[in-house]
Amino acid sequence: MRQSDTGDEAVYGVETNDFVDESRSSRSPGIYPRSGRRQFLAAGATAVGIGLAGCLGGDGGTTYERNYDGPGVSPEGTDWEDLPDLHGELTIYSGRREAQIGPVLTEIESYYDDLTVNVRYEDNETHLRAIDEEGQNSPADILYTQDSGTLGALKALGRTVDLTDDVLETVPGSWRDPEGTWTGLSGRTRCIAYNTDTWDGDDLPTDLFAYPEDDRFHGEMGWRVDSGSFLGFVRAMMVANGADRTEQFLEDMLAADVNNYEGGSTTPNALADGEVSIGLVNHYYVGRLIADQPDAPVAITFTEGDVGSLFNVSGAAVLDSSDERELGQDFIRHLLGRQGQEFFVDTNKEYAVIEGVDYVGDLPTLEDLNPPEFDLNELADIEPAVDLLREVGMR
Repeated sequence: MRQSDTGDEAVYGVETNDFVDESRSSRSPGIYPRSGRRQFLAAGATAVGIGLAGCLGGDGGTTYERNYDGPGVSPEGTDWEDLPDLHGELTIYSGRREAQIGPVLTEIESYYDDLTVNVRYEDNETHLRAIDEEGQNSPADILYTQDSGTLGALKALGRTVDLTDDVLETVPGSWRDPEGTWTGLSGRTRCIAYNTDTWDGDDLPTDLFAYPEDDRFHGEMGWRVDSGSFLGFVRAMMVANGADRTEQFLEDMLAADVNNYEGGSTTPNALADGEVSIGLVNHYYVGRLIADQPDAPVAITFTEGDVGSLFNVSGAAVLDSSDERELGQDFIRHLLGRQGQEFFVDTNKEYAVIEGVDYVGDLPTLEDLNPPEFDLNELADIEPAVDLLREVGMR
């Protein structure tokens, strides 16, 4: 049963059913300079055709009833009130941080009287190990991660089930498992963030590998290496450019005295404060900074034809050991529903993965980005990236 419309206020201080709509009435200023030659240019094309054999074993997902004749989601955007009611208890293993998705999970839970959501927040590697060790006794119903590679690894373990047709028809094929065992829920790009008091975007290289080789940027760059997104970025580079070239890039960045920050927001904050003037980050962290500090001297641009502008998704899968598969599928439907997708855009500054919810802000739209299509499962084997980062002293 749903909570009444006059119930408790939501996390953001507005009525539960209205928290997204009110936030969409405003647009964030100035993140994306209007001038310049490549403000609406995506890259990452080198990731096309990435070929990678999964190293974790397993034989793919478990068959689950794919045909579904109940209330489903659609690319146009489906309201929560038109989706199945949620009731019961659900356990989510989340590789995304609580600050990123806790509010929307709480919002869904508070929308229904008879729903309890338990969330365990850990890094992706910890979750994968736990699920493997727990076997069919795992308490997890859903694995929610910030990168597609982890979902591909879960599939390689044989621990996923098929999602239903309405979900698969809602999310474009390049942003979910082509075999239908996991789906993206929101998207982001890697980008070059910069301090606008120091640089003009048109003066920055369009080649990712040029940054550590340019003396102008020595001691001026920052990034975060303790994330699944960074592992996916390194793994994509290894496959696209080779392990040797990737190792050289990482060593060149260290030689250029790159600053390593913990947490996603710290690099953009360091840019705004003038600690560094170039940041290699996910785009949405800059979007959040500008939403909070409209006058911050920070903007973003994209490299061309390399993984410096890699597009990837955060997503989820239902585990084969779950006793709540139907509830898990319905919960994912809510994240793909209109309110869920608007949360990712309005609050997280990410891209929606359904056609009916547009990006609201000054970043390029997905149509402008035109990201390459490739099988995101191909980034499943992250161990070579972990090993390489250890070899160069970054882990």
